[in-house]
Amino acid sequence: MIQTFPKQGHSNVVFNAVFYRNGKKLNSIDQADVANFSHLVRSYDKSENPDKVKVEFKDQDSGSLIWAKTFEWTDVDDEIPRALSGYSGLGEAEVNDLVQRKFSEMERSKELERMSAELQRLQTENEELEFQMQDMQNTLDAKKQVEYYSNIIGMALPGLAKFLTNSPMGAAMNFLAGTEQDGKPIEQGKDSETEPKDSQRDTILDMIMSFCKTMSDQELGTMYLMLSEIEKDRGNLQRILQFITQTQPTNNPT
Repeated sequence: MIQTFPKQGHSNVVFNAVFYRNGKKLNSIDQADVANFSHLVRSYDKSENPDKVKVEFKDQDSGSLIWAKTFEWTDVDDEIPRALSGYSGLGEAEVNDLVQRKFSEMERSKELERMSAELQRLQTENEELEFQMQDMQNTLDAKKQVEYYSNIIGMALPGLAKFLTNSPMGAAMNFLAGTEQDGKPIEQGKDSETEPKDSQRDTILDMIMSFCKTMSDQELGTMYLMLSEIEKDRGNLQRILQFITQTQPTNNPT
């Protein structure tokens, strides 16, 4: 078309080119010499990467429009990389490079999925371990409480056994204290063969629990306060036993 302009009597021709992408106007070429058409349009095509170009040719002397046309790229053309324009195909090195990059992306994606699954597994395992640790801690705390109060009972057994000689708890108290009702040591192997120590312990605990249930609210509160003081200083336990088992003086009336 450009070659026909002189034959049509147009010797001073300029052109305008407007570039678009997705309906949006990009940079344009205004009033450029027609001799530079190919060079300028190719340069703008590479820099703007348009999907449509509107071209106009005008006679600069008369200002009249000679010819105009809009060029649009097809979807197939858009899929062709701009960097490959002007080339008939990719060489072996370029193909190998593209394949290697694609393979590396796939490997990274697989590694990411594997690490994500491993993280989820470790989080689940950590939650299970935390639950087990808390359960073990609760068990340990409960065991310490049992041992603590067992020690208190063990310290009190000799005096309580003497004090409760004629009570139903006397025999069990004497057994755990290691003495008979008359204060003589129990021979190992005899009572333990007829009645296990654990059974005697359970009996004592049941008796203490039953006794506490018979207390009034005031008595139970007093027992709680007494045990609190014993917990602070275990020596209070022996002092209490000495107090309640000592011979009370007889007050003769004057």
